[in-house]
Amino acid sequence: MQWREESIILSLKPFSENSRIATIFNKSIGKTSGLVRGLKSSIQSGDISDVRWNGRTSEQLGVLSIENIFSPFMHVLQKNSGIFAIDSACSMCKNGMPEKAPHPELFESLKSLLLAIPSGNWLVDYVFFEVKFLSEVGYGLDLTRCALTGATTGLGYVSPKTGCAVTFEAGEEYRQKLFRLPDFLVSGNHDPQNTDIFCALEITGHFLKRYFCGINNRALPFSRDCLVESIK
Repeated sequence: MQWREESIILSLKPFSENSRIATIFNKSIGKTSGLVRGLKSSIQSGDISDVRWNGRTSEQLGVLSIENIFSPFMHVLQKNSGIFAIDSACSMCKNGMPEKAPHPELFESLKSLLLAIPSGNWLVDYVFFEVKFLSEVGYGLDLTRCALTGATTGLGYVSPKTGCAVTFEAGEEYRQKLFRLPDFLVSGNHDPQNTDIFCALEITGHFLKRYFCGINNRALPFSRDCLVESIK
């Protein structure tokens, strides 16, 4: 049995002197792992690669052949925030997604983030990756209308209990208990201020912690904490 598909390297760990176990993510299969033997070139988490898998059955570990297509790490060697973003996103997919369950939209979101790294203007892509991740694991945010009034305009807050939007008017009395809703999360504007990015990451971080700590019994990646601190 074999397959070949563009995949993202999520992690690598030693297996023997000349072999490693790679965890990868692609459209058709989702997250899976395989043995990489006799590496002649460097591969890293976040690499977008042409991957071939060979095995007797789909249930066994299988052997991977990896040919690099694009490596975002080549563009962030002196930029800690970019390194944090790559590690955080890949770690979340590795530790938070089930084995062999396709999530094609999440794959595209992660790929878009990695491809945006060289431009230096990738913070919005990172935020929308986290929004998509939450949606894929069942903690999706509903920012299309007010949960209290049904209004689709004047949205200004997000409920920390439900992840639903609330208008400025309806939420005014409870504003101290609500998250502020950054406009770019609704409008799709790709040039927000860092304060808005930080605010958005507070929202996604709240629900990510609920998922990872409450259900998945894991902590959020330390690299995510470092990323948030780097943009304050």
